[in-house]
Amino acid sequence: MRGTIRKAVITCGGYATRLLPITKAVPKEMLPVGDRPVIHYILDELAAAGITDVLILIGRGREALQNYLDKNYELDDFLNRNDNRVKTNFFEGLTISYRRVPLPRGVADCVLHAKAFVGRDDFILCYCDDIFFNGNPTAELIANYDRFGQPAVLGCAVPKETAHKYGVIMPDGEIIEKPKNPENNIVAVGRYLLSPKIFALIVRENCMVGALNALKPKQIVITAATRFDTGARDGYYDAFSHFTENHQ
Repeated sequence: MRGTIRKAVITCGGYATRLLPITKAVPKEMLPVGDRPVIHYILDELAAAGITDVLILIGRGREALQNYLDKNYELDDFLNRNDNRVKTNFFEGLTISYRRVPLPRGVADCVLHAKAFVGRDDFILCYCDDIFFNGNPTAELIANYDRFGQPAVLGCAVPKETAHKYGVIMPDGEIIEKPKNPENNIVAVGRYLLSPKIFALIVRENCMVGALNALKPKQIVITAATRFDTGARDGYYDAFSHFTENHQ
């Protein structure tokens, strides 16, 4: 159903084993890229694209995430009394809620916990690994939706030698998860515009990639934004370097 997209879901429920040992104590979405954590970039992207309601699916140990996004009256009072203009209520235009995911059983199980929040509305799904500079992929997905009225998967080009680490998007729109010999270097990168039909497909297929492949019709939107996989060491280091080089 075509209409304005106002809801988004962010998955933050996993163990983040690729970044251990730091992620034993610090959630990966709270790791800093420059002067703000990964989750801040994702929420900035959503707010700039016109999203108003966000559900964050969280696992255990995410108190730092909730504290970061909560209002801190004592800190605000201290800053005001000292004429410090730093703003700590970062996302006044967003209504942010949380849903606890009891155990990390994979992305598909995590997304199922958003069914009540989504209701009958089409929505944006974000994985918390991916952040983007020099563009707004959520806005691109919504613009495509406004034109075609269909769900969409975001893709981007990666170096051919790394494509086997991701879900490769085939010319017919099918996603092949981590192929040994990828046919191309266009991969799915953690932003989706979905309809509520996705929940029944997740139950039927019992995996996220299978559900996405079964969701038809759908569009493939290729972004030219600069993307970093902050859930992997190299991607996280590259993101921090990019910030340092471009935000002096």
